[in-house]
Amino acid sequence: MKTIEELRAELLKIGQQLGSGVRPNYYFFIPDKPDGLATPYLEIHGEEYHFIISERGIERERHVTCSEDDILYWFTDCGVCGMASSYAALHNAPDKTFRDVYFRRQYHLMLSIKPEWATRKHKELTEILKL
Repeated sequence: MKTIEELRAELLKIGQQLGSGVRPNYYFFIPDKPDGLATPYLEIHGEEYHFIISERGIERERHVTCSEDDILYWFTDCGVCGMASSYAALHNAPDKTFRDVYFRRQYHLMLSIKPEWATRKHKELTEILKL
């Protein structure tokens, strides 16, 4: 089991990899306490990682895992969504919706990190599109 410092270092490397020379560190960090603004944070309890989102003192989401891969995926996904949103806002086209560009960018960013994460992201996006 990795410490929060080790996970932060791994996430920072992922952020640097995605930044193409620009370090988007503000997207790739792991807080250890809530900020009240729905920023995900990490708690470690024994052998479990807790990925928590709380807003204004109310816990909105909690995912628990023993997998370092899962916890890194969830925090990476937050950064990837932020990057994809910025990208989609700047690359609009008459023949594509924001959502088209946004979802494709998320997938391609995840693919550049790990093919398994791209597959996982694709499944998540497919579920969203079914709604």
